[in-house]
Amino acid sequence: MTIEDARAAAYVNHDWLTDEFVRLLLLQDPASVLDVGCGKGQLVRACAAAGIPASGVDQAGPRLDALIEEGVDVRVGTAYDLPFEKGEVDWITLRHVPHHLEDPPRAFAEALRVARTGIHLAEPWYDLTLPSQRGSLAVDLWEKRMDRMGGMYHAATLDLDELLAAFPADIHATHEVHAHRSLRLCDRSLPDYREVAELRLSKMQDGAAQMDSLDELFAGLEQTGLSWNGSLTVTLRKRSR
Repeated sequence: MTIEDARAAAYVNHDWLTDEFVRLLLLQDPASVLDVGCGKGQLVRACAAAGIPASGVDQAGPRLDALIEEGVDVRVGTAYDLPFEKGEVDWITLRHVPHHLEDPPRAFAEALRVARTGIHLAEPWYDLTLPSQRGSLAVDLWEKRMDRMGGMYHAATLDLDELLAAFPADIHATHEVHAHRSLRLCDRSLPDYREVAELRLSKMQDGAAQMDSLDELFAGLEQTGLSWNGSLTVTLRKRSR
């Protein structure tokens, strides 16, 4: 299995979770949407297909350039400095973005400034009552440790309490808050993942030194098994005055 094959398998789960995220967003009947950390523009396209004006914000780079060339409404920006006026967009979305933020409270304050009606966000989630999901979390933590060794900011996922704690203290007074957990339990092949992980280490400068940590990870996975992650979606809708 190549890295490309592994990514293709991961995107089956990614696409299902994204569809669930969009489905929950559409229940809010948004008049317009801004997707922060828009990546390849999947959510922006999904909203446009549903007839909802949507735009995206992300860091400058080839991926954003490709979207601009394609004609997708995306702009250069960060979660801390959105290029929009106060209340200019009906709904702000941040899908699996919070664990990439060094300062979530600052980013959420900026989203509250721009959002006229609400914020719809999500983080990866694991049902820790299931052994294979405990294995999935162990893989997530190991991969993030490897990412940090390469210089990426990649923190542990935020749970519901941690997400809400990053908003102003009066968030429950100003917004209705709803949480939804999505999981389609699908097993992952341990031999395939081992092959991908070893290939990843072979491309890292200090990868050989991490083989012991990979062996330790797999000692646990052989006991728990491994499945794909789920997602925790949190919807914060401004209360009517």
